[in-house]
Amino acid sequence: MRHAARRPGGFTLIELLVTLAVAAMLGMLVVPNLVTMVQSGKTSVLINKFPQDVAWARNLAVTSQQPVQIALSNGNCQWVATVNGGPTVAEHSMTNAATEYPGVTCSITTNAPTTGNLDFNSQGFITDGVGGPPISPTITVTTANGQQTWTMQVLSSGSVILNSNTAS
Repeated sequence: MRHAARRPGGFTLIELLVTLAVAAMLGMLVVPNLVTMVQSGKTSVLINKFPQDVAWARNLAVTSQQPVQIALSNGNCQWVATVNGGPTVAEHSMTNAATEYPGVTCSITTNAPTTGNLDFNSQGFITDGVGGPPISPTITVTTANGQQTWTMQVLSSGSVILNSNTAS
């Protein structure tokens, strides 16, 4: 009796190469979207931190009856919070945006404060620090790849409005 020749188990080299080629093509489609998603996620953390720090500054100015200042840095998404001209309050400041959020840019587009600062008075209103009327600057944040922008308006009352139509 003759035994039928059995094909050895496993993959052939051709099958392996075809599988790798298909996986590589799928990877080329997914990786750019993944990078964009990671950049957007990181930027949204920055977007959420700023309104929290503004709310903290407003609340502290009202409850302590002391001026609280957030010094904005146009272009690099950094800000420094101080109370009554004292030392920097690190937990409510963003001083390392360049390393945490590389390539993200911020610009104060309209109604920018003369001094570059948001000064909260004892009533919680924002002034420009030079005795002018209350201000309400608009800040635009753009991701490193330039594909997404967010617009935040800081109202003179100390509230921050995030324009949801701009995040894409």
